[in-house]
Amino acid sequence: MFNRRFLRIKVFQALYAFSQDEKANRSTYERNLLTSLNKTYDLYIFLLAFPVEFKFYLLNEFEIQTLKHFPDSSVITPIKTLLKNKAIVQLDRSDLLKEKLSDVSEQWKGANDVFKSILNQIKESELMSEYMRSPDHTFAEDRKFLNEIFEIIIADSEPFNQYIEERFINWEDDQVLVTISLLKSIHSIKENGGNGFIGKFDMKEEEDLDFMKKLFRYTIDNNDEMLKLIADKTKNWDAERIALVDMQMMKMALCEIMMFPQIPVKVSINEYLELAKIYSTPNSHTFINGVLDKIHIDLKNENKINKAGRGLVE
Repeated sequence: MFNRRFLRIKVFQALYAFSQDEKANRSTYERNLLTSLNKTYDLYIFLLAFPVEFKFYLLNEFEIQTLKHFPDSSVITPIKTLLKNKAIVQLDRSDLLKEKLSDVSEQWKGANDVFKSILNQIKESELMSEYMRSPDHTFAEDRKFLNEIFEIIIADSEPFNQYIEERFINWEDDQVLVTISLLKSIHSIKENGGNGFIGKFDMKEEEDLDFMKKLFRYTIDNNDEMLKLIADKTKNWDAERIALVDMQMMKMALCEIMMFPQIPVKVSINEYLELAKIYSTPNSHTFINGVLDKIHIDLKNENKINKAGRGLVE
């Protein structure tokens, strides 16, 4: 789960917060950076288990509705359709997911009002109307529907977001990151079962932890040098007009280009351009690309880029 892009985002968040704290303690922020990985993974597992918990609510609601003297098909049919979703069934069958959820301090408790709100939102959506037009669905269609429902809930459900925010203080910071991982996992659910869709996380991965620590430390230690390189290529720009997000990403990219010999220059630049699309303004991608490209050419001409390894030497 925690690929290099994920780790870059976590370092970026830590560095951004560090830069805004006038009394920042570097060691404290570094410890918090590592601790935040555990919190992020807990949040990911908690959200991945949502369809399973929602299914329990649907089962109870289905029983209540069918026992009424005058059952309402407009209520029963959507519930019945959701309960048949094959992707949700596979999530429910995953013992590993249940095991991982048991290790999360927060559990889905007292969420019936949230589930009720979400059910109403789903029933009223055009997505659900279209989904119900067909009596049968392939596994791929069910999986796609679950993915799209998640997108709607996270984007538009205030009760859902409030419920998560009350239990995970990192929801605001990690929402984009976790949502990407979550949707990727949903897309990876297999019809024949298995737990391969669950992202893995191991704090003992020394190579990844080493990468995070070095990127965090190097960016801080070489801040003045990185700022000078950027300033030389943005002379027509007032430094205060450059978005803090863009500045932080460019400094991190330059640290990778100059101080991580085994990471290709193109990989570093492309990674931060992708992050800019997520975290910065629509025009930031082009701006950052232009500045980094110019600096890269100068550094190359001055022999200040030393890459080691097959295919890394330019």
